[in-house]
Amino acid sequence: MQVSVEKTGDLGRKLVVELPSDSIDGQVSGRLNELRRSVRLKGFRPGKVPMNVVKQRYGQQVREEVLQQVMQSSLQDAIQQQELRVAGVSRIQPGDEADATFTFTAEVEVFPELPEIEVSGLEIERPVVEIDETDVDDMIETLREQRREWKDAQRPSESGDRVKIAFHAEVDGERIPESGSRTVQPVIGGGALFEGFEAALTGVEAGDEKAVELTFPEDFRDDALAGKTAEVTFEVEAVQTSDLPEADDAFAESFGVEGGMEKMRADVRRNLERELRQARTNRLKQVVTNGLAEEYKDFSLPETAIRQELGQMRAQLKQQYGQEVAVPDEQLRPGAERRVRLGFLLAEIARQHDLDIDDARVEQHIADIADTYENPAQVVELYQSNPQLTDQVRNLVLEEQVVEWVLDNAKVTDTSMSFKELMES
Repeated sequence: MQVSVEKTGDLGRKLVVELPSDSIDGQVSGRLNELRRSVRLKGFRPGKVPMNVVKQRYGQQVREEVLQQVMQSSLQDAIQQQELRVAGVSRIQPGDEADATFTFTAEVEVFPELPEIEVSGLEIERPVVEIDETDVDDMIETLREQRREWKDAQRPSESGDRVKIAFHAEVDGERIPESGSRTVQPVIGGGALFEGFEAALTGVEAGDEKAVELTFPEDFRDDALAGKTAEVTFEVEAVQTSDLPEADDAFAESFGVEGGMEKMRADVRRNLERELRQARTNRLKQVVTNGLAEEYKDFSLPETAIRQELGQMRAQLKQQYGQEVAVPDEQLRPGAERRVRLGFLLAEIARQHDLDIDDARVEQHIADIADTYENPAQVVELYQSNPQLTDQVRNLVLEEQVVEWVLDNAKVTDTSMSFKELMES
């Protein structure tokens, strides 16, 4: 195989690949022989069709299939031979077949060649967080809230009660909604509704009807009412109070925890520590990638890689919304370019500094994922038997190793914060 490379642009390359025809002829003959043994043609017994008939009927089709496969495999060999870091293939075009050679051309885009990536000037704040007993207490309280039991109050509503109402509003002579009512059931003092509306719901009983003038906040979720002053009429369908379950062994058992509250608190702590590790990792990755994207924002990107990323973004939107989403390329393109740039930078750091994927960390990641499911062993087996899922975890681990390398070589300041501050930041 002979290969020549021509530069066609900043990142464009044209490869001309020349192959001996006899190797192609041999593959075509072998494929036709296989076909001859299985093909069924009228007038011939199975496996007894003359070769000249098989060639006449299928020869051109088989040759085209072989040429496509040969071009694909030979292009990969040529790319390796020329040590090109190809981002995508734009076009493969077969040439004329001479007596002894077959030539084809391929147009590709390569990734840019960068000097050693320097990160010593990056300034990064690294959160230092520990889970303490108050964090466990807060989560237990959240779990108690999830098991809160509501019952009719049989009295006027007060703070902490849940009030179910059906309401409509009038703004400048317009009824909202045009017909019927909207139903909500906020908890007074819970912040689901604005202060004026909650005040109007305080002291009402089931069956009450009331009309009040309210000024809705600018960020109210209903655009027709946001920022407007309206006459609101509502009917109280129910006033409910509630009791919180005691945080005792029976409460733990209701969540399927065997071993009482002591075991439940240990489980909660373990889950919070897993959330902490993930949140801290995500925060550091964001800070590092933001710094890299700003520091190395001027090199060219291969268009084929950007188009591939645009396709993946559209597929993600379709999966998220359950249908095709009509978003113009120019709106998605900045995000696609950022992803391609960061993907290349992280891969380049790993390449320049010989960072190999830590298999032990891959196993730990899979174990952490599995630990969130009811049957962890089954989830681990699923990942181990699915190369695509395993590769996703391996890529994630490599990204984390690159981030850690950057942290080891950048200007890092440790900043203490609480678990709540980290999760809300």
